[in-house]
Amino acid sequence: MCTQSESYVRFGEEYLCLDCYNEVMAKHLGVSATNYPEGVMIKDGQGGAHQFRLRKRLDPIGIIMDAEEEHDGGYQFREYGELHEDQGELLLRLLDKVKKGMLEVYIEESEFPNGQKYHLLPNDRFVGRVEPSRADRDTPLLSVDGKYYTWEEVGQILMHYEGFQVKVEMVDISEEIEWKKEQRE
Repeated sequence: MCTQSESYVRFGEEYLCLDCYNEVMAKHLGVSATNYPEGVMIKDGQGGAHQFRLRKRLDPIGIIMDAEEEHDGGYQFREYGELHEDQGELLLRLLDKVKKGMLEVYIEESEFPNGQKYHLLPNDRFVGRVEPSRADRDTPLLSVDGKYYTWEEVGQILMHYEGFQVKVEMVDISEEIEWKKEQRE
């Protein structure tokens, strides 16, 4: 509607930019969208800086806030809130989720004396996000530590564990981290 931003939110038969979509939904739902920064820089567990784009979408089921690192394969986090919830508190929960989600480094790259690179799982586990490859949507990639890995690369990393068993679970890791923290207390 504004013709100033990228239109990617489908609303009925048309596509709107996020600002226009939120404006329409705010009127329809009787909720206003509070302003907050469009981006934020957050450090990971090793002190590396990561730049995130922040987005908020008003929806009949609630408010959805996303933090997405600004490169392919980067970290992505989402937080849901009620329509009439304090949006500042929702943003703080999202940022807390981002910080917790980047605390642990799951894959470390090292090098043999001859220069050949190899990868290690320092804590004998990894957490990642499954995404389709841009080249072939039927080929999955794993985003771990804000980087893409092919299934072949993951297989090579796992060969260090030949003979071990593998456990695969599909979870929202930030909720699992919170649950484990509560169990320790």
